[in-house]
Amino acid sequence: MSEQELRRKIVSIGKKAFDYKLLSGTWGNISARFGKDKMLITPSGFEKVALKPSDIVLMDLQGNILRGKWKPSSEVPVHSLIYKAREDVNAVIHTHSHYAIALAVTGQEIPVLTSEFAAAVGHKVPVTRYAMSGTQEFAEEVVRTLGEGKAVLLRNHGVIAVGDSLEDAFQTALLVEDEARTFILASSLGYAKPLDVNEVKRLRDAYLKSYGQEKRRLSLRF
Repeated sequence: MSEQELRRKIVSIGKKAFDYKLLSGTWGNISARFGKDKMLITPSGFEKVALKPSDIVLMDLQGNILRGKWKPSSEVPVHSLIYKAREDVNAVIHTHSHYAIALAVTGQEIPVLTSEFAAAVGHKVPVTRYAMSGTQEFAEEVVRTLGEGKAVLLRNHGVIAVGDSLEDAFQTALLVEDEARTFILASSLGYAKPLDVNEVKRLRDAYLKSYGQEKRRLSLRF
């Protein structure tokens, strides 16, 4: 994918995340790996629905701006550290969705409750310890807590979702919010029963083996 195509896709994903109420105002950020050691990332202080492809900032993973007229997101450290730590990750989305934040501020992880979440995400969503966002300490805490997973709750802050593509990261962020809502609603009825860990593994393995249009399938249309 060319740089321009990736810029357009980041803008499109940002608007879709806004439509799905995963983002609000100027909060949240989106990035995509470009090549092995560069990334494209949204600028600081922009509503995602107002972004144009030319607004996206190209950086190396050491934090140097290679191309762009705006200051990049303050969360550059966490995006770059995730890419350094995880060669399988090609996109990172930081959202501020309401139900997930409600759990993040209480320090409550999201258990695996539904078969869809078990298949597409495959693990409970842990919560980081609190650290000031935008700092190296915050970035290191996110990477430590995320491990090899696809999502993590940021204590008192929001959600980080990762994927092998922007579409994958977006779907993970959306599923995290859906599972958080299910957990809160089910808990209000008395008890939210998680799926057995062995069933989660079985569903995840089946999903990776057979769901969708194989690994070379076309990306979702955004």
